[in-house]
Amino acid sequence: MSPNQKRFKIVSLIILLVSLIQVVGGVLLLLGSPLVAGLRVSLDGGASYDGAIAAEVLGVLAVVVGLYCLIVGATGARVANSPRNIGKFNALCAVMVIASLVQVGLGVSTGQIGWVEVLLALLGILGLVFANKAHGEAIDR
Repeated sequence: MSPNQKRFKIVSLIILLVSLIQVVGGVLLLLGSPLVAGLRVSLDGGASYDGAIAAEVLGVLAVVVGLYCLIVGATGARVANSPRNIGKFNALCAVMVIASLVQVGLGVSTGQIGWVEVLLALLGILGLVFANKAHGEAIDR
């Protein structure tokens, strides 16, 4: 396994871990738990937005995107072993980045941004970079 394949696999496993945090955070948001405050950063200096509907929408979206990211991470971990078949991962990961950025935008509109969503978007971009590097190495061989 080449160094780029190893990096690709590590990023995919980190995506799996962070997506589990995303799913748990979404469930906590749906339940109205105060523990979710650790997953959100207030943008308006501490005055939090108190909207039950917004919390439900963000919670459902977090669960759905988190489950989708689990699929992306598992696919990436599997494809890292044979990087010639990278097309499916690239498509799934591009959708993951877009979905994470949509979550960030919705969070900004409510006055709070989730660091998990930002991290998933960055990990998705890293995953695409390392996947393409591993694919290039596999084609050269």
